[in-house]
Amino acid sequence: MKKGFTLVELLVVIVIISVLVALMLPAINKAKSAGQQAICINNQKQLQMAHMTFSDDHGDKILYSSAWKQEKTAPYAWAPGSLNLSKYLNQSRWLEQTPLFPYLGNSIGVYKCPADKDVVRLTNKYGELRKMFPRHRSYSVNIHVGGWSGWPVQDDKEWKVYHKYSEIERPSNIFTFIEMPFEFINAGCFRVVMNEGPPTHKIYDMDVPGNYHINGTALAFSDGHVTTKRWLDQRTITAQTRFHIDGSNFKYGIRRAYGSVDIKWLKDRSTTKIKDFKTQKYTWFDWQFGLARQMRKRNEGPNTAHDRYTRYGRTDSWGWYWNHEW
Repeated sequence: MKKGFTLVELLVVIVIISVLVALMLPAINKAKSAGQQAICINNQKQLQMAHMTFSDDHGDKILYSSAWKQEKTAPYAWAPGSLNLSKYLNQSRWLEQTPLFPYLGNSIGVYKCPADKDVVRLTNKYGELRKMFPRHRSYSVNIHVGGWSGWPVQDDKEWKVYHKYSEIERPSNIFTFIEMPFEFINAGCFRVVMNEGPPTHKIYDMDVPGNYHINGTALAFSDGHVTTKRWLDQRTITAQTRFHIDGSNFKYGIRRAYGSVDIKWLKDRSTTKIKDFKTQKYTWFDWQFGLARQMRKRNEGPNTAHDRYTRYGRTDSWGWYWNHEW
């Protein structure tokens, strides 16, 4: 007579296997996370190298960190438009038209962190699903590196917007690319609120950094290196899933978390203050959508300039450097 396993023995084996699986899962998940982090770091290294190479090919000029697609500066923004203002603007064809695309070997995958699993669902007027595809971009650029069409937010006028790589005093200390969570990523820029005091702009308030890699994110810096930053403030860690960074339910972005070591870390690596701002204070004016502009004689364009902009009799360009090709 053949002897088989008893029910108790089978249950013991199943329990042992379950325990072993439970012990192995954290290690497997950690290895998976480490692999995703490595790919993300490589993506940002490629993006940063492309960003710097483009600058080398265009007189050291830095691409704008953002621009609306209807702005005349849009062809020279690293990622014009917004992911959220129109459900169609996320499609990969928009990335294929960006200045960096040919510098990245015509690769779409470089624009997205592998840990970002967000999916866009397109529906018809009846709410029926028409199309579903992954969001194609996880990264944004520090707004002070290039600026929104070359310009800062109104209350950040006293802080530098870098327009050439040679203007960055400490390239190893100024970040360029940063991950953002899918709930908050929209335009191509990431704003760190530099000015003190209560938030004043709904659209361009403090942005939320990503949290894809063990409570942290990967960031590229203007000297070419990429690092990962582990967030220390619980308000940053839970901003994606529970509430915004200060516990508010502010729809358009996040308000600053006062006293946050994470926000201080980002502020210290975003830009530096303009030393002689008082001498140029009255050349600045509030432009539109919460942004500021400055009139500069050295940048006046001729009457035939395709991006000519006039205010109070002064002529200027939409972008920081005027010419017919920029």
